[in-house]
Order: sequence, then C-alpha cells, then structure tokens
Amino acid sequence: MTWRVLGANFDQMHMNTNLTWVRDHPDLEIVGVCDEVPATSTGSLTQAVEECDLTPAQVYENLDEAIKATEPDIVMGGPMNTDHGAFVERVAAHDVHIVIEKPMASSLADADRMLKAMPRDRLLFINWPTMWDPVKHTVKRLVDEGAIGDIVEVQYYGGNAAAPPSDSWFYDADAGGGSLLDYLGYGATFTTWFRDGELPNTVSAETYVPPDQEVDFQSVSTCGYTTGLSTLQTTWRMLTNPWEVQPQPAKGYELVGTDGTISTRDREAAIRVTTTETPEGYAVEPDELPSRYRDLAYYLVDRLEGAKEPEGPAAPEFCREAQRIIETAQRSASEGERLTLVG
Repeated sequence: MTWRVLGANFDQMHMNTNLTWVRDHPDLEIVGVCDEVPATSTGSLTQAVEECDLTPAQVYENLDEAIKATEPDIVMGGPMNTDHGAFVERVAAHDVHIVIEKPMASSLADADRMLKAMPRDRLLFINWPTMWDPVKHTVKRLVDEGAIGDIVEVQYYGGNAAAPPSDSWFYDADAGGGSLLDYLGYGATFTTWFRDGELPNTVSAETYVPPDQEVDFQSVSTCGYTTGLSTLQTTWRMLTNPWEVQPQPAKGYELVGTDGTISTRDREAAIRVTTTETPEGYAVEPDELPSRYRDLAYYLVDRLEGAKEPEGPAAPEFCREAQRIIETAQRSASEGERLTLVG
C-alpha cells in the first residue's frame, strides 16, 4: 500500500526535512503541500516543492480545501506552538492520521484538546527529531538493562545559538516562543522515557528574559523526585549551533544511577559509561537500530502497516504526561515558587 501524505504549514523549519524523508520512502507519496500563513514560516514551502518535485496543482493555500482535494491518509503538520491544539482539532475532523512537530503543545490544556479530538481509529504522532538518534535508544537500552542501576538524577542541557531567523515567531510570547518551550520538551520527554515513565513530585523553574525581548533565552527547571533532584536547562545563548560546531558547554544528557553514570555530552565519545566496577569509564558505540527508527517516514509506515500504536516519545499519551513537567515549569517561573506537579 502507498500512504498518501499532505504537508501542512511550515511554521516549524523541520517540515522540510520531514517531507524529504517522506519523498524518499517507497511506500509514501506526497500528494500536496499547504502553507496558510507564509509570513510566520521558518521552513520553506518553495524549497519543499522543489526538493519533492511537486507541481503547482499540488500547492494549496487553504488546509481544509487541500485535504478535500488530495484525500490524504496522513496530514503532517508544522504549526507554531500555540496552534497545535486548534490544528489537530481541525484536521482530525477529516478522519486522517496526524503527525505534529514537537513540542506536543504549548500547554497541558492544548495537549488534552489534541487527545480528545482524535478519532479512535486514527493515530496521532509527535515528531521529536532526536527520536531517530541511535544515541538516545542506546542510552535507553543501557538503562533498561540495569547498566547503572536505578536512575536517581538526570542533568539535561539543550539549546542552540538563538532561534533562527531572528524575526520569527519563536521570539513572540503569544505564539509559544522562548527557549523553554523550544527545548524543555526534549529534556522533559526523554528524561521521562529514560526513567520509564517516572515523573517528578515537584518542579521549580526560573527563566531569563533579556531586557529587549519578550521571551526567555534561558531556563532552569529543577525537578524533585523521591530519589533526588534533576535539572533540565535550556538556552539560546550557545556560541555555536550544535549541529554545526559542538558548543561548550556541550548539550546532552547525563544520567546518574545507583551503580554508575551515563553521559552523552562528548561528540567524540557519544556515550560514555562509568560504573562501580569500572569507575574509569568506557565508551559505548551507538546501536544499529531497527529499520523503523531510521527516520520519521519509516516509523510511520511501520506503525500504520502493522496497526501498532506509536511508542515512547512518539506517543501523544506519553508526551502528555511529560507536558505536565513543562506546564509546571511555566507556572513556577511565572509565580516564582516551587510547585507540585500539575495534573
């Protein structure tokens, strides 16, 4: 079977990568693209048309008309953060599978709207680009195998050198901009995955908003678990973008367990492990992953053809639980106090 895919809205720059993955998969076909508000796009519809060899007839300005005309099986969306809830409600009414770019939502209320809107026989996928990174899956395997005992602490540092372009919606508070929403979702979601779903009891967060800006360029969230504290930091103040030149401090995760540690912050040794038996530590090569984790396109086909639910960070129910950390951090930063994890 060939699955028909419509790409909708390019507010998120990752849309272009996602569509090239679809283009390259033998069981997927791009039947159209739509960008309703080009002024807010950080991706490029024009680039997508060129790279995916689409015709002018496959380009639409209205999402509902595009869905009716192309009859897709999957709508892949990249709306700005505050539009995720409304986007999924709107698209779900057409009885299609939906992919939404990270973060799941800008609020817990919107995450709940998205879950409620989906028909029972259709799937909603959350695309975290790092879901297709062998390092993350290898860390998860090591933890599940007990390589470092029980996790008692996670340190996360994520971000980039600002959010390109400099005049984009990422710098608009009403659109869900800021480094906290841009990157805390990664830290909260993957930390929760590494911890096998365990959530903190409390969250205390602080943000830094530059005097000439309206969104945060830095955030620190301290999560209180029964076994200790974890810190999740986001920043747009790195000297370099990590995908170009490794910055210092390096981004990544450090996990502390009862019997050892795992660090993913050294590009030359992407996974480094220390244990009570080998305190000097050793490097672990990332696993060769099953083909379904090759990229988003392969994952979609695997799940849909096998009638299987999305897993872990790709699953909306899982991301909704991690969204509780983000929501509590947002409220804590606003109220200036440590808060019990919200519902």
